[in-house]
Amino acid sequence: MAYSTENEAMKTAQTPLTEATAATDTLEHEQEQELPPKREYPSGIKLGIVVFSLCLSLFLCGLDQTIITTAVPIITNEFKAIEDVGWYTTAYLLTTSTFQIAYGKLYTTFSIKTVLLAALAIFELGSIICAAAPNSITLIAGRAIAGLGAAGIFPGSTLVLVHSAPMERRPALLGITTGMFGIASLCGPFIGGAFADGTTWRWCFIINIPLGVVTAVILTLFVTTPVDPAYAKWSFKDKLGFARVPEILILVTALICLVLGLQWGGAVYPWSNGRIIALLSVFAVLTVAFTAIQVFLPNSRTVPTTIIQNRNIWFAAIFAMCSSGAMFIAVTYLPIYFQAIKNASALSSGIMVMPLILGFLIMSIISGMLTNITGYYNPSFFLCTVLASIGAGLTSTFGVNTPQSQWIGYQALLGFGIGFGLQQPIVCAQHVLSEPDVPFGVALINMMQMLGGAIFVAVAQNIFLNHLAEGVGNALPGYDTSGVLKGGLTDFKNLFTESQIPKVIPVYAQVLDRVFWIAAGLCAATLIGAVGVQWRSMKAKEKHEQGQDSVEVAAAEK
Repeated sequence: MAYSTENEAMKTAQTPLTEATAATDTLEHEQEQELPPKREYPSGIKLGIVVFSLCLSLFLCGLDQTIITTAVPIITNEFKAIEDVGWYTTAYLLTTSTFQIAYGKLYTTFSIKTVLLAALAIFELGSIICAAAPNSITLIAGRAIAGLGAAGIFPGSTLVLVHSAPMERRPALLGITTGMFGIASLCGPFIGGAFADGTTWRWCFIINIPLGVVTAVILTLFVTTPVDPAYAKWSFKDKLGFARVPEILILVTALICLVLGLQWGGAVYPWSNGRIIALLSVFAVLTVAFTAIQVFLPNSRTVPTTIIQNRNIWFAAIFAMCSSGAMFIAVTYLPIYFQAIKNASALSSGIMVMPLILGFLIMSIISGMLTNITGYYNPSFFLCTVLASIGAGLTSTFGVNTPQSQWIGYQALLGFGIGFGLQQPIVCAQHVLSEPDVPFGVALINMMQMLGGAIFVAVAQNIFLNHLAEGVGNALPGYDTSGVLKGGLTDFKNLFTESQIPKVIPVYAQVLDRVFWIAAGLCAATLIGAVGVQWRSMKAKEKHEQGQDSVEVAAAEK
């Protein structure tokens, strides 16, 4: 554009005044056509309504992730399914994580608002199935379907924010929306416990229905998102094919095999059992196949080359996976600790885990403000690693007689740490990628966050079930431990006599400590991601965005 402008200027200098005037008019007309229109963002009340709708959509997802945690012990008691304790979380997170990539493609080719509304509808369907589930298997299936919808809500809400606010305002607004997720996470255990104790755990899912309807109405009426002109003329079939569903199914199948192998190995079947070997072998083969597609078949590639070659995205993804894995382990197993060891009710256990989630909520907002002020997200990465590692390590010391001051303080420290770092990988993706790659980058980070929960909650379940039966056998020599894994998480005490219970409870607490060891290790592993992400000023990019239009105009006037 600058080259053609210079030629026009030379012509103007060599022609009469009338021709120069005509040439100038022509040049101005060309500039109007060639210069990209300056993006206009909503402001005032409309921006407030848009942010509110995003907060509401993330509130739904946050509530659904934690509302079930305090109800799980009662659910396992009703269905006699202690072996499924991890599946109620893993099934949800598995579909949430693996379909992030597909949604990333769909958000690129379709209207962001349309895809977000479709994801919300799928989420509502899963919630209805969970609410009506007659057995554990149906509940797990409903959780998987709800997770499929949630997979689109996470990145969709972030992308609506990207198209609704300039770069300099996004960190603070992202902190608000993430904070709303935290508020839902904070309310979730309390609400779930209240439903489980007062009425029925099924209300944990019924509540999603009216909230989802309100969210859909607001999104429909007040949110406007553009469609990428490059894909506007594509047919529906071509757009759907762009999502690479066959490749995604390969990845989903591989991860299901991995999770099953990790949950069953050593707990349900010996590691040498043919089922476990087959599951892990299929996982390995499908993983190699998926990787080969990315490397050798560019036309079928799921992950864009620009993202494959971007080190910041992959280190941010490692950080996201480890920090989220630790968070989901804590949110899943702390209510079990309070109900089984401290004899708390479901409602009380919801209150007792508030230090963790409140700490996460507070630091999530503060980290967004810190990033906005300094222009760097890296400090929050390192603060997360340090604080969360210490907090998780101290949480692994919980025992039968742990005083209130300790289980409050240790949880809060863990929540502070994870709150500092959980949103920063998303901010990093928005900063280091060009705008066309941001949808997929955000989807990839969200995928790794959910995948961390799915995989490491499965690992935690394996350790919990394996060591629980083994520990009971060591504490009560000659006792038949086969029934330990066929009851519920809190009514297991009915399996023992009054003289045996004092010997069993410490074993239960020690097994839970082993689970929290995993969370501590994951928090320490976030250091890999924190060190690998480059230090880049976000303020430099903001200035570039703000000055881009003026630079182009200045170049045209030369």
